[in-house]
Amino acid sequence: MKNKFNLHPATCFLLLFLLAALLSWTGSIYEWEGVRSLLSDEGLRWLLRTLLDDYILSPVFQVVVCLFFGGGLFLHSGLGDACHRMVSGTRKFSRKEKRGMGLAAVTFLVYVGLCVLLAFGPWNTVRSAIGTLSDSPLADGFWGVCSLGVALPSIVYGFASDSYLDDSDVVEGMAYLYKNRATYFVVLLFITLFFSSLEFSGLTDYAGLPDEVCRGAYLLCCVLFLL
Repeated sequence: MKNKFNLHPATCFLLLFLLAALLSWTGSIYEWEGVRSLLSDEGLRWLLRTLLDDYILSPVFQVVVCLFFGGGLFLHSGLGDACHRMVSGTRKFSRKEKRGMGLAAVTFLVYVGLCVLLAFGPWNTVRSAIGTLSDSPLADGFWGVCSLGVALPSIVYGFASDSYLDDSDVVEGMAYLYKNRATYFVVLLFITLFFSSLEFSGLTDYAGLPDEVCRGAYLLCCVLFLL
């Protein structure tokens, strides 16, 4: 039987947002320096204009969407379980699993070698116009490169170990984390709403919290609830 007093993380952050709204309203009444009320015409306009943008354009949202493809294949193909068993030594591997692990390792090393060659080789394909990695196509697509680096060995392992039989299994693997961690995107919405409301209301500035601390807290909450 569930404990009815256990609140879902999404509910907790919604309540925190309502608390921030109440505090901002109180601060506007008592003229706290730099504090704007969320319970005002201005606050409502801000919410309508920025909520979806803050959520969808959040770097955390974009990174998670990208990594879920590779991470889902890693778990769904059985490569994640095989790596866990290899580290813990809990069970022996079958011949097909050993072959799959070997081919996955080769695939990963070849992929890493290709990335290094493109990044530091004589060609300027993925570097910036001045030849640097900062502000380059490779830097812009870093998380996509990471996700693909996990996905390719997982696909190879899946087919080599016979856990994958056709392309529909690959698609199922790409969607695996979206199906099993779908509620995370709801939690992320309310995390983003709460921290965005703190920034708009000016409560963090009034409390003397540096922007770096707020960003760090936001990222920490996003990572903790993902895990």
